[in-house]
Amino acid sequence: MLNRQEDLTSKLSQITPAQQGWISIGLSLLHEEQYAPCDLYRKVSAHLWRIGEPEYVLFAGKGLSFGRDIQKKLAFYGIQNLFIREKDAHLYYDYIQKVTQEILHDPVSTPEKKAGAVYDCCREIMRKVYDDPRAPFLRLAEEVITPTVDLIMSDDRTTNCLVKLAGYDNNTFTHCTNVGIFGIALARSYYGEKAEEDIRRLGAGFFLHDLGKCKIPLEIINKPGPLTPTEREIMQQHPLAGLEILKKSPTISEEAKLVAAQHHERDDGKGYSSGLVRVEIHPYARICRIADIYEALTSDRSYHKRRTTFDALKMMKGDLVSDLDHELYNHFIRLFAIG
Repeated sequence: MLNRQEDLTSKLSQITPAQQGWISIGLSLLHEEQYAPCDLYRKVSAHLWRIGEPEYVLFAGKGLSFGRDIQKKLAFYGIQNLFIREKDAHLYYDYIQKVTQEILHDPVSTPEKKAGAVYDCCREIMRKVYDDPRAPFLRLAEEVITPTVDLIMSDDRTTNCLVKLAGYDNNTFTHCTNVGIFGIALARSYYGEKAEEDIRRLGAGFFLHDLGKCKIPLEIINKPGPLTPTEREIMQQHPLAGLEILKKSPTISEEAKLVAAQHHERDDGKGYSSGLVRVEIHPYARICRIADIYEALTSDRSYHKRRTTFDALKMMKGDLVSDLDHELYNHFIRLFAIG
């Protein structure tokens, strides 16, 4: 009989894209001064689509400039995201990386503009990775995460803007972008410059910590009320599920994989999935946990409304992270006191 880990590994071997042949993209990086890097499509609303007709309709052809007319069309159709063909993925992701790098290296770009570009770029990459966690997209995520880590390590003003920019959203890819930013900023604050190489080596673990949730049924993730014991057991498999996915990527460091596997462990041994105690938990997994708890508290979820930064930090100090050392918590508070 297969044990629990072997059964989980077997299930994870059947990863398929959520929408075969199509990739959903956001709109935040489609700037007016830029152009369509490939054909962009809109999806026909379910109540309007008829069998035999195309489900995806061309919205903007490759090379079309994003001007006011495009913005009006988006508003007219109420479009919040577009779609590209999977075969054009390299064109789109090359485009968003190019746009982001242009903004970062523009001498007149403000910290606010740099932070916005990096944040939007990370969200777009995380959107794809959490929808389709195959090795090529994990490598793509690393290509974006690495310069993001470098920016946080070297630019205090932009880091401050990134921390403030972290949005309120219940999308998994937004949550993981936020946790990635908080986690790297906290690791830098806590360990200082001496840990720069460590942070660069395992920074991807913060962004990919919840990757295993792509294998958890949405009805469990989005359930508005308390989970049943069985549902809770399934949910608590996501750290190990994430580990199994990351094992398939040779470029993700072993330490980054540990961050994903251990980010719900507690110093007192009452966490999951392995019930580790403090000496057994990777230090950066402990950092990921505090960033993860804060981000969850300050985001709208199916089971609670978002809290303010003050209320979330107060709750964390009093109830939720009593097993973490106060020094780590105090460094986390400082992230929100800068600037």
